[in-house]
Amino acid sequence: MDATLPGWTLWPAWLVATLVLARALPSLRHHAASLDEEGRRVLVLATLALAAMRWFNTAALQGVMLHFLGATIATLMFGASTACWAMALVSLAGLLLGAAWQGWAMDFLATGALPVAVTALVSWAARTWLPRNVFTYIMLNAFAAGALAMAASMLAKAAVTALLGGRALAAYLVATPMLMFAEAFFAGTVMALVVVYRPHWCRSFDDRAYLWPERRM
Repeated sequence: MDATLPGWTLWPAWLVATLVLARALPSLRHHAASLDEEGRRVLVLATLALAAMRWFNTAALQGVMLHFLGATIATLMFGASTACWAMALVSLAGLLLGAAWQGWAMDFLATGALPVAVTALVSWAARTWLPRNVFTYIMLNAFAAGALAMAASMLAKAAVTALLGGRALAAYLVATPMLMFAEAFFAGTVMALVVVYRPHWCRSFDDRAYLWPERRM
């Protein structure tokens, strides 16, 4: 059974989660104002799809929460700030479905804010130091970022579980490599399809930068 955090730790988690969302709110408002009807529809449907994915989890397996994240997809398509709010709603859906890890705030921080931050960092590094083309975008911004985002989320859960002395530690550690590959494949496949068929849906993809790069590989 996954160990439960003491009640007093919920307040710091809620405080950090609230600060993250408050920091992201101005960018969210700016992004939402810039969207047309199709863009708003894509944002809503994507958030609902990621929330629905929480139905497929291992919550029934002695309280161990293993599931896809989708944070990399949300970050690449909508930007980090909007992705944070989308993932906050996903964690709320997880709470309603009985699949939230250690409550809403901790679930959002571990499966939303942290993976979004990792994806944004990998994306920034790829843009800064590597040639910009479709191959590097898909392999690094999507596949690699998806794998690292999942690793960060799983290892964060494992670290908290270890501190609590929970018996679920081994489950998180063993599942990490498998879920890294699965999340990378999921994020990479979805983003490859979006970039090919609906590139205007993806906020982080610029035709001029990735289809006609200035530097060769």
